[in-house]
Amino acid sequence: MGELGWSLERWRFSTFVEFNYAVKGYWRNWERFAGVPMREISWSNLIGSPVIKQSSKPNKPTDYMKFSIDEQEKKVPERPTEEEIKQAQNIAFNGKE
Repeated sequence: MGELGWSLERWRFSTFVEFNYAVKGYWRNWERFAGVPMREISWSNLIGSPVIKQSSKPNKPTDYMKFSIDEQEKKVPERPTEEEIKQAQNIAFNGKE
């Protein structure tokens, strides 16, 4: 079936979840093998262009175009205070604050 390469039978008997996983995988694959090289070439052309002001040029390729496969900044959760830990334990064991 189209870009996924599925047969009509496989598409007919697949679940929504299975189909959505396949579509997400297809787009991640496209980003890796077509999107990233396209972004690198376009970014190189922008950086090398004498017509565009230096202040208008992106510093990194990811500043120019972002993809879902780019590493996202992971937020480090803050460590709970002793008071918050005791409050959570009271709720868990006693059912009240």
